[in-house]
Amino acid sequence: MRTKMYTIRGIVIIFFTLLFFNGKANTSSGWPLIMNCPPDVYVSCTDELWNLSCYGNATYTYNGCTYSAGNPSVQYNLNSCNAGTITRTWMVEDYNWNWYSCTQTIYVSSTGSGAPVIYWPADIELNGCNPDINPYHLPDPDNYPTWDYTECNMLGKSYSDMEFYVNSQCRKIMRTWKVMDWCDYSPQYGYKIYTQVQIIYIKNNTPPVVNCPAEITVNAFNCKNAEVTVDPLIVDQSSCGGYFDISNNSPYSYKKGNDISGIYPIGTTKVTYTVKYSCGKSKTCTVNVVVKNASKPTPYCLGYLTTALMPVDADKDGIPEDGMVEVFAKTFDKGSFSNCKNYPLKFSFSKDVNETSRIFTCENVGKNVIQMWVTDSKGAQEFCEVELIIQNNGARIPNCEPKPVDPVDPDPIDTTYHIKGNVLTLTDTPLKDATITARYRDSLYSYIITYDTTETLVLDSFINASGYKLYRYEKKTVITEHKDSTFQILYTSVKTDSLGRFQFDSLTYNKAIEVSGSYENDPHKFIDRNDLELLNDFISGKVKFFSYHQFLASDINEDGFINLDDSQILEDFIDGKINKLPGDNQWYLLDQNARYTNPEDVLIQPLPFIIQIDSLNKNLDSINFVAIKKGNISVDPGSLKEDSHVFLRSHLTPSILITTHPNPFVNSLTFDIETNVSQSARLSILNMAGQLVLQSQFELTKGQNNIHVDVDNNITGMFMYQWLIDGHTYNGKLTKIK
Repeated sequence: MRTKMYTIRGIVIIFFTLLFFNGKANTSSGWPLIMNCPPDVYVSCTDELWNLSCYGNATYTYNGCTYSAGNPSVQYNLNSCNAGTITRTWMVEDYNWNWYSCTQTIYVSSTGSGAPVIYWPADIELNGCNPDINPYHLPDPDNYPTWDYTECNMLGKSYSDMEFYVNSQCRKIMRTWKVMDWCDYSPQYGYKIYTQVQIIYIKNNTPPVVNCPAEITVNAFNCKNAEVTVDPLIVDQSSCGGYFDISNNSPYSYKKGNDISGIYPIGTTKVTYTVKYSCGKSKTCTVNVVVKNASKPTPYCLGYLTTALMPVDADKDGIPEDGMVEVFAKTFDKGSFSNCKNYPLKFSFSKDVNETSRIFTCENVGKNVIQMWVTDSKGAQEFCEVELIIQNNGARIPNCEPKPVDPVDPDPIDTTYHIKGNVLTLTDTPLKDATITARYRDSLYSYIITYDTTETLVLDSFINASGYKLYRYEKKTVITEHKDSTFQILYTSVKTDSLGRFQFDSLTYNKAIEVSGSYENDPHKFIDRNDLELLNDFISGKVKFFSYHQFLASDINEDGFINLDDSQILEDFIDGKINKLPGDNQWYLLDQNARYTNPEDVLIQPLPFIIQIDSLNKNLDSINFVAIKKGNISVDPGSLKEDSHVFLRSHLTPSILITTHPNPFVNSLTFDIETNVSQSARLSILNMAGQLVLQSQFELTKGQNNIHVDVDNNITGMFMYQWLIDGHTYNGKLTKIK
């Protein structure tokens, strides 16, 4: 039995052995195992990479049948941009323990993935003087750019600022954002960079406080208009500092800035000031300029009149107790007229237009000084003094005699005085042929006295010896004095001589007088390119003016500011493009004694064209004017007075030339400073909030100096540098980037 079992077991072993060798023989004889791998593919990083079976699976074929190769081993060879290769390897073992494998390579590219979706910060408006513009402190989403995440992009951001200064109330910052894709690179163009500009508006939107002047009222004496002088409107500087742009819409003002002074017609003119602040905002206020017609009628009077009383016998006893005569005011009129044609005229003895006549009695015998008032149809009034002589002649009124006369001369001769002075330029050069005018501030009377001699027959009576009353005519000679007075404004003018001197003689005692001057000559005389160069140096901050004369001469367009507009006009004038500088004043003849707290105040305060003499009670020998020519800014230093404060070209600070590079810079920069003398210098670098970032002291040598400066790596943005050299400052802007 055991022998039989061994036999069966041996048969089975022999069978499987034969089968195995038969398989080996079959494999080598035509039935090999064949791997079927999916082909290599090229995909984008945006394609499906989490389910690789979509790119195919491997199979193997054996004995004419195809079977799945199972799951592959996967190896990712991708960089940070999700680009590279993915390999899938399948392995199969046959029945003879032989291994077969195949590999599929998936090539993943980051190109062609499209531009990233970037959300850029929008334009933003910040209120205040120096708000914090650091993106870290700005609100979302106006602070930084953001983007949608994709597998194919690796983005980084940076920014740089460029500031545009409009005024102290308004600035604009152009912030250029850059987003670079580290995954998008080509040898020809480099890395792909996306840019966008964000506008940051910095505005001080707090309106300034504007205090309009009260209603302005002046009188017109020429029936048409009057000159109105108003202090310039001054608006207090805000916390941001600087000056406001002020204009007015008056059609009659000399200037269109903050000064509405000018010649206005009779009536009410509404004038609006416009004060600009922030970025294009404005605030207005309105003032009424009222010009009243104050042209009074001109009284022209019969200055002297004699009349006799009529007797008044109230008790009928034949003896008059008093006398009386009624005199009409119009009797004294000798052709009074209205300058403004405001007729008809009324005549009275007082401001009361109804007092057209007055009764005179024995109380008035003798000389009576009275006033004849003239009133026009508009109610304007003026008077002249006349003398009325009341006589008690034929009436023979008892006890009707003139009152005793004051022994002091009732009509003293007026005392007169003279005014002398001169007109000199800033260099004490006499100004020949300047016109100087002296004008009485108040009205004066001029008198013409004439005498008339007449003979009249006077009826007289007497009682003869027989007791009869007889009548007879007697020839009587009467001498009448006529004193005619006229009302007028007086002025007189003289020319200066070769030494710049002028003189007025025989001016009336104790009268208020205004003295003013004017001058015209060749517009181009004394003006050349030295003046233009000095004006440009002042505007750019290279030099300073210390005299109000230079500020006044530099305001070419008379708008109260010294800027590039004045420079352009002066250059056009020097080049012959225009024949005359704007404005009525080519020369300013000003009171030599005028002073200003700050020299620049001359641009906003009234000019001392007129020297006021409130009461002329002595001879005046020093009424002097200084002559300043518009545009003549530089002065010959050899001819200036020693005590003059005029800024001279020869007194400028030593020549300084400063350049900087690179700008923008990363960590350090170099200042090239050229100076013609050796001296100390101090450098200050400040941020846009005015905070000190760096300060250093240097010693400059004559010639070229190269100053190397390192700046803290942790700060970026816009900065201002300031060099202090020999008491003068030189400013500029810097931009530091990472």
